[in-house]
Amino acid sequence: MEQKDAFLDSLPRPVENVIFRDDFDNGLAQWNQTSGTWLTSTPAMNGLALQAPSSATAATFNISTAATLDLTGKTGCVLEYDTQFLLKGEVGVSANVQFGSTVVGTFKDTSGASDISSATSFVRRKALLPANGTGRISFVSSVTNNTTGFADWRIDNVVVRCNDKASTSTTVLDDNFNVSAANWSLNSLWTFNATAGFGGTGGLVTIGGGGNAYTGTSNATYVPSISLSGRFGCELQMFYNHSNSAAENCLAINWNSNRIWAHCGTGTAGTLRLLLTANEDTTANTLQFRCIDANGALGGNNTCTVDQLTLTCQQ
Repeated sequence: MEQKDAFLDSLPRPVENVIFRDDFDNGLAQWNQTSGTWLTSTPAMNGLALQAPSSATAATFNISTAATLDLTGKTGCVLEYDTQFLLKGEVGVSANVQFGSTVVGTFKDTSGASDISSATSFVRRKALLPANGTGRISFVSSVTNNTTGFADWRIDNVVVRCNDKASTSTTVLDDNFNVSAANWSLNSLWTFNATAGFGGTGGLVTIGGGGNAYTGTSNATYVPSISLSGRFGCELQMFYNHSNSAAENCLAINWNSNRIWAHCGTGTAGTLRLLLTANEDTTANTLQFRCIDANGALGGNNTCTVDQLTLTCQQ
């Protein structure tokens, strides 16, 4: 028996290397409250959980680890935590997780106009942290009021560990529209155009309407169901161009019929990076672009372009 125990003790074991851990049952001694009064309360996954503040007027709240986490020379560093959330569908309400100045998790973008909820349940979320990075873990929320524009956000069992099993980046969706829009159902003004995309290549674009002639919403819906089961750190990227400066007109993204991002008013072109943290682990998801021309007889003729679309995750 002694020989067996000695042999088992001699076997190599994986090094978990926990860098940080807190279940909030002993308060907030490991945290600095940069803005707002964060609480520990129930419900929680177990014991107590961190609870984001609320406000009768517009405000932003930030709480960060008191200690700076040094990941220099470490590999496979991952943040894990349990969270429950109801983030109201009002522009200006948001909830993000950061490592230093880098956003590593987005539950609601400030432009989103739909409720985002975990349905009164705690769910496990994780994020891959920057290699060799140095910074603090921060939870940041913004609200507009405490009735229709609040962020009921709770966090429990925060762990940062390194030397974890290496994750693999996988491409869930990749469409540069150079050849066609075969995977899309195009409604109203949306169409595939061989030269309208980024750099003069193919892209999705709304063409037509003729100045004041069109009022309505044109939808471009990705036909295949999108699975995020067993995946984390899911990031949607795309090039977009939104031409009209009328405040009523928008280019929006709907995920599972919820508006998770929109650009309205001033026309602009750019590259969007959007994390889909709230929807990770779900097996069937839908993606839709909406080009909204609400200006009508006031003029403006909204034109929207989408190109270079990718969705990547860790697994």
